[in-house]
Amino acid sequence: MSIRRTIENDEEADLYEDRHIWVPIYLDHHLWAEMRSTKRSESMHSFFNKFITRNSSLIQFVKQYDNCLGSREQKERESDAADFHTVIPCATKSSIEAQFQHVYTHQKFRKVQAQFRGKVNCITRLTNSALGYSVYKVGEQVSSSIFNKFVVTYDSVAAQVKCQCLLFESRGILCRHALSVLSFERVTQVSPRYILE
Repeated sequence: MSIRRTIENDEEADLYEDRHIWVPIYLDHHLWAEMRSTKRSESMHSFFNKFITRNSSLIQFVKQYDNCLGSREQKERESDAADFHTVIPCATKSSIEAQFQHVYTHQKFRKVQAQFRGKVNCITRLTNSALGYSVYKVGEQVSSSIFNKFVVTYDSVAAQVKCQCLLFESRGILCRHALSVLSFERVTQVSPRYILE
């Protein structure tokens, strides 16, 4: 009996130690926008430390993990319900900002609003245009003497805007440079592709 218990303890210790191998593999398929790999790894190890210790069995881990996911989902539902009953006012007169206001949670909308406010520091200049495809240079003043420059393309036929800074691709929100171009083009509504769940 004691030999069997020793084997089980060894297997559970192996599970705990092997976590450093299987956690990154398991999480490799998930999108982790805004999070670097080291930060992501630290975050995941911290997350899993809540559920598994050296003395946890696999069954205990699964139960604790399920409980945590349920708790997280409940918090998200409560947050969504609170967002549904309150409205954050728009920071600008942009109809695109109003479009985002109606579809995003408060947390996401605040991030979008920061980009709309940042448009104030942008100067947009058309450099090339042909058959509905335009190329812009957007200068952003980041200090009294420093301008960062970004290339932004706009396809009016496909209703697609793309900025060199890749903020949308990494964080899922349109950047101030793209918003400046959309404003320059007098676009009043963005394509649903720019509204992520």
